Amino acid sequence: MSLALKIVDQTLGIHPPVTRELRLVRERITLRELLKRRIDEEVAGLNAGGGDEIKPLVAPTEQESRLNGESPPRRMVDPERQLAAAVEAFERRRIVIIADGRQVLDLDQEIVVTPDTEVRFLKLVPLVGG
Repeated sequence: MSLALKIVDQTLGIHPPVTRELRLVRERITLRELLKRRIDEEVAGLNAGGGDEIKPLVAPTEQESRLNGESPPRRMVDPERQLAAAVEAFERRRIVIIADGRQVLDLDQEIVVTPDTEVRFLKLVPLVGG
């Protein structure tokens, strides 16, 4: 049996939310496992040439991309690096994760997945000048 988990990405005040599904084989998953599954799927898509249609949880900002000018020859994305960056962003509260309306504060917290479960990844944008 496979469950579809609804994932919503939102950068507050900037972009409209992006919704996708992540297929799970169990009804219980820790946030750490969920991040790993999500990152692994995103990296597989990026490494397969998915490029623009894939919006990864952790990626360079548009400003960083512009400052870097032309991109070097395409390199494979490292899933372990992406996972480490996502964990760091969570720990530094740059990403807030809401599961079924409740904030998840611990990477080892278990999420019970039902057909109606929604996990929202809120990307926070630092204020200019502070």
